[in-house]
Amino acid sequence: MIIRICGLALAAFAAWGLGAASAQENAADPGLTLGQFLEDAARNHPRLEEARAELDAAEARGRANSRPLYNPEFEGEFSDSEDDADDSRSIGLSKAFDITNKRATRAKGARSAVDAARFTYEAEKRALFADLLTALADYQARKRLSDLAAQRAEVAREFSSIAGRRAEAGDLSKSERLAAQLSLSQAIAEQTTARSDFSEARQALTALVGEVMPAWPVLPNPPAATPPLDMTLVRRLPELRAAEARADALAAEIRFAKKARIPDPTIGAAYGRDGDADFAGVRLSVPIPVFASGQAEVDEARAERIAAEQSIRNQLRNAEARLVEASGRYAVAAGTWRVWMRDGSDVLGEQRGVLDQLWRSGDITAVEYLVQLDQTYSAERAGIELQGSLWRAWIDWLDASGTLNEWMETL
Repeated sequence: MIIRICGLALAAFAAWGLGAASAQENAADPGLTLGQFLEDAARNHPRLEEARAELDAAEARGRANSRPLYNPEFEGEFSDSEDDADDSRSIGLSKAFDITNKRATRAKGARSAVDAARFTYEAEKRALFADLLTALADYQARKRLSDLAAQRAEVAREFSSIAGRRAEAGDLSKSERLAAQLSLSQAIAEQTTARSDFSEARQALTALVGEVMPAWPVLPNPPAATPPLDMTLVRRLPELRAAEARADALAAEIRFAKKARIPDPTIGAAYGRDGDADFAGVRLSVPIPVFASGQAEVDEARAERIAAEQSIRNQLRNAEARLVEASGRYAVAAGTWRVWMRDGSDVLGEQRGVLDQLWRSGDITAVEYLVQLDQTYSAERAGIELQGSLWRAWIDWLDASGTLNEWMETL
């Protein structure tokens, strides 16, 4: 009996030591808020730099498309002959004129393209934030599971050692000793798996951030109540607004293609000398759209606009379905988590204490103690995984509703 009590005390002390070490290792950086963490991780991130470069390119195209379509042309001619009276030379200027104001149409389409690139950048930034938060939530859940598995392995190791000594003293049956050894083997295997899962989660988070941080910010608790379902949030999503801006740019392309079918005249003026006589002249030229009428370009622009409109409809359907399902998933996860916090989380410590008392008094065998102790650890693992699922559901809802930035401002 004395050996049994001492063993349990050692196991409890070891578990407490591991929990304290784990808490210290996972301590949050007090100088780093969640918002600062996200902004620091997003700074110079390749995903955002790519979107930023595409936005810069769109802005450069916008500046180019806002300029006049045609430049003036300088013309010069000189001919020399044996007879000086037949020499001729002339200079002139000519320029094509945009009589249908295609410049304004092209500039409007370019502005819509810039808006599309800007909304795409915002969507990419929000998606990166959501990925970072999801990776952080997975990291914290896997860290807690790894710590729990280490605690469980230490308890099993101490129990197996006690069981071995008691079996040698004839105070424990062979089957109970084998059960203790099997429990230890299972606990070690689970610890190895938990460490591997934690390593993968840490790798994913580090790859997203781009550096190994000594401490990570701790996610605050999500709201207990499910936010009201507001389908108007979908229309505000930057990816949908980017698609609408691209459709506007294609509409401008249709108008530009129509105007391009109307030839622009070129007017020029020249002055020169032909032999002994001076001359001045005006030249007018107008292309005749016989072989290249421009109708095919109009048809192409119309087809692309139709495709863009259908893409908007498809994105809208997907976004609405995602928001509805994300809201439902979060409602289920939040409700289950409330039940767990009310009925399950506080029972674990009490149950382990009861098992300890029952085993000390001899009311249950070592096998019964191990089975029921494993149940408490399984329940605790389920609680940690439930919290991780709750966080993933909340982050998914923030991403689906496009309210992640607003939520960050409330922290």
